[in-house]
Amino acid sequence: MDIEDILKKIYYQTKTNHDGKLATYIPQLGRTDPKLFGISLCDIDGKIYNIGDTKNSVPIESISKLFTLALACKKLGTKTVYDKIGTGGSFLPFNSIIAAKLSPTHTINPYLNQGAMATTSLLYDSNQDKYKEKLIKNMSEFADRKLQVGESVYKSESETHDLNMSLAYLLKSLNRFYGPVDKVVDAYTYQCSTKVTSQDLAVMASVFANAGIHPKTKERLLEKEDCIYILQTLQPEGLYEYSPTWMVKTKGASYAKSGVGGGILIVIPNVGGIGIISPKLDKFGNSVRGIQAGIKLSNILGRKIFKNKKTRKNKK
Repeated sequence: MDIEDILKKIYYQTKTNHDGKLATYIPQLGRTDPKLFGISLCDIDGKIYNIGDTKNSVPIESISKLFTLALACKKLGTKTVYDKIGTGGSFLPFNSIIAAKLSPTHTINPYLNQGAMATTSLLYDSNQDKYKEKLIKNMSEFADRKLQVGESVYKSESETHDLNMSLAYLLKSLNRFYGPVDKVVDAYTYQCSTKVTSQDLAVMASVFANAGIHPKTKERLLEKEDCIYILQTLQPEGLYEYSPTWMVKTKGASYAKSGVGGGILIVIPNVGGIGIISPKLDKFGNSVRGIQAGIKLSNILGRKIFKNKKTRKNKK
């Protein structure tokens, strides 16, 4: 299988799709170059393939939720995380106050904003600088390089995060938030403003594809059981309301997490990680090109659920 040819073919098939809109509700994201498009793949041996705008970065946004969850599982254990955050589903948008209020757990799951901020609160440190640095350092270990926060995006998001503050205060009133609201929401906003390229996302995803061992450094960042838990919770929620459609269209071969900055991270177990950046989003908040290319790649590279076996004919 020639990975370079596959990426090239899918890149050019998808590049002509100009649908979608930028996430203008965060002013700085509305200034992103809408033409950016890059696809990267890092296999479980650490080999990297790139095509397109793979050196340009976008804010990681909601993809950061995956790594904060990983850190919480690593430090507290999956049982504690499950008890305090949960893995429920929601048919409402990722930042819905109604969903948070009506859900039995209120936090719902680690990938909606309410559950993601509650997960970040599990890691609270009274030293705010150390607290924020801990979150960025964790993601940097997955990326195998020191990631940087986009200060302009951080400032823009900090000025427009009233809804997140409301969600956090609601959870606090319901005893489902585990740190000071203002400090935690600030740290959450900071982690979401981290800049990543498609290659960063591919390398970060490859750790999950390799059962917790970093394909490049060979260091174990997560236990295999934690990886399984994280991916199982990701599959029904990683792309918000589009998640069930992704599961059907990819035949369950891959796990994906999107961010409104235009990035998509895809994990194909035992194969590798894929990172795609393309900032124009669909109505759910997922990259239009990222979804299109991701489905194609998942179906080509993903493992089959059932292998065809030759049946022996009964001899008469």
